[in-house]
Amino acid sequence: MNKFEKNILTYFHIGNIKYAPGTFASFVAALIYFFIPNSLILQFSVLLFHICLGFYFCYIYSLKKYKNEDPGFIVIDEVVGMMISLFLIPKLLSAYLLAFFIFRFLDIFKPSFIFRVQNIGSGVGVMMDDIVSGFITLIIVIGIFN
Repeated sequence: MNKFEKNILTYFHIGNIKYAPGTFASFVAALIYFFIPNSLILQFSVLLFHICLGFYFCYIYSLKKYKNEDPGFIVIDEVVGMMISLFLIPKLLSAYLLAFFIFRFLDIFKPSFIFRVQNIGSGVGVMMDDIVSGFITLIIVIGIFN
């Protein structure tokens, strides 16, 4: 894996943090997203860019047939999932905290079909469990705050 691939997969070395790299990546994503205005075009563009990066580099990683399909250092998936969780929600600390905790709960414990989705091959499963967790979180937070 070259340096550029590693930078994307670790989201600029956040994935190299020894303890809870996914939680740190989710926090950084929430912090970044808080400062992106609630503009449909702007937030969707940032989200789509990250989704494309994530799928592409997770696919590249899977092609190299590394032993561990979803190692802890890959955190681009957490970044994408957290961004989905925050898509166009109100810029309130309470909404962001709720989204953060729900997303992390779903991502860590992977209840029901979230667990099964991660088994899709070709690097897709690495991204999909976080994408599904992000959408579930978004629906819950929108239901509470709108």
